[in-house]
Amino acid sequence: MLGNDSKTKIFWWMLIASMLSIFFMTGCATSGLDSEILLDGENLVEQWRFDSGGAINQTPLRVGDVVVFVPHNGTLTALDATTGELRWTLESELDVWERAYTTDGKYIFVALEDGRLLALDARSGKTRWDVDLGINVQVRPLVVGNTLYVPTTFVGPKLTSNPEGKAKLFVLNTADGSEIWSFETDNYILQTPTLFGEVVYAGGSYYAPEIEVDEGGPMRIYALDAENAAELWTYESMDGFIKRMYATESSLAYIAYEDYAIGVDVQTGEMSWRRDTGNWVPSMLGVGDTVYFGSANTAIYAFDTTTGDINWQHNIPEGTFNYVMGSPVRVQDDLYVLTQHGDIFALNALDGTPLWHLPTGVTPRDGLAVSDGWLYFGDIDGIVYAYTSVD
Repeated sequence: MLGNDSKTKIFWWMLIASMLSIFFMTGCATSGLDSEILLDGENLVEQWRFDSGGAINQTPLRVGDVVVFVPHNGTLTALDATTGELRWTLESELDVWERAYTTDGKYIFVALEDGRLLALDARSGKTRWDVDLGINVQVRPLVVGNTLYVPTTFVGPKLTSNPEGKAKLFVLNTADGSEIWSFETDNYILQTPTLFGEVVYAGGSYYAPEIEVDEGGPMRIYALDAENAAELWTYESMDGFIKRMYATESSLAYIAYEDYAIGVDVQTGEMSWRRDTGNWVPSMLGVGDTVYFGSANTAIYAFDTTTGDINWQHNIPEGTFNYVMGSPVRVQDDLYVLTQHGDIFALNALDGTPLWHLPTGVTPRDGLAVSDGWLYFGDIDGIVYAYTSVD
């Protein structure tokens, strides 16, 4: 028979394995309005498709006149945003982490194995700088102005897991990759951080074998002074691996492994509300004092970040288990989502009223991107699609 210590270790490694599955499937979205051009659902048609040869597990990014993405077991690839023609690919002997790329609109920042982080010119793919962080980055960094906030991990796909590792948050200058400051946590993994005003929030899971866990697991969020990394407070719970955080002037909202949306008071670091989401939630979008997300119960929600009240709820009528992939995208007062069955829905972001619905028949692995009147997404077979409205 196994002793208590052995049982605890086995449980923890099973828990880490389950969180890695969620980590691998979780998409990230950029808070705010992604475009100022609304999509015309009645005239929205496919303009081009590109077969990359590997599943698209992260939403493509539109950067100027190119669309960039990383297919599974592939490399960073840039296509012409309006024609789908291949512009360039990243030439590297190191593997690219397929979910760890972002942009400031000029450079593309992408993480490679062995703790490398590169900045590439979006138009040419030319490397502008290359830094060795010494710790791997497997989710998207956060870009705010000229500052890049980079989360790291000691546990993840293709890594030799070290749950006792201390992941760092690196803060770099986007122009040259120079370090502004770094903060070492007691978490072994960090999710994409969020920032409001002069406070940056970094969170993830930590290893605590002495804690008995049925669901979820230990997680910790740090509130840090964005200028000097001074620790303002820490928040701990048993909600499991964090999938997404979003901060406002009064509240830090997050979703994690457990089927809840939670709000933390940013002044005290104490939980202010906790709401049942009904089922698994992959990610969320924050705009103003509202967070939008879809649950695997096929419902789309808008929550008030201050009170946790539901502003509105819309149930997807088309198909069973047809839930939202990744996070919604908001453009002006339109909210766009892509579902597991490949349906694109547009709702009024203010009250959840349905606007239009477009079935595509594809099987996506993540959400969609909207930019300049164009819509982009990828599927499980490695095909990237581009749609726009045609009169």
